[in-house]
Amino acid sequence: MVVRLLLAVIGAFHLGNGLTMLVAPSSWAARVVHLNTPDHLHFHFIADIGMAFLASGAGLLLSVRKGAGAFAIAGAAWPFLHGLIHTREWIMGGPPAATADLLSEGIGVILVGVLGVALAWMRFREGDA
Repeated sequence: MVVRLLLAVIGAFHLGNGLTMLVAPSSWAARVVHLNTPDHLHFHFIADIGMAFLASGAGLLLSVRKGAGAFAIAGAAWPFLHGLIHTREWIMGGPPAATADLLSEGIGVILVGVLGVALAWMRFREGDA
């Protein structure tokens, strides 16, 4: 039950992030990537990523239903892979200098991605429970 609850929380987090990226891309870009004047290409890119987060959030939320554990793997895949990209950037160029960025990436991207895939695997192994 705890695994399902945590998957629902992470799913809602990703769903909310994706919706914010689609509904308020300018404020999302200013807050998250410090880009105050996004252009057409940035808006398209933000929307692409927003859709990926929507799909991930939906998959994680669907995985809490009985017999739907496979949705957890599908929902956790993108955030985990996204976290790997950030981990590689930290290894190659060092972590962000700003504390807020360090926490945002470290917790909101890397840790949530790893936690999501670990919980998804546990949920998947539960089978039809």
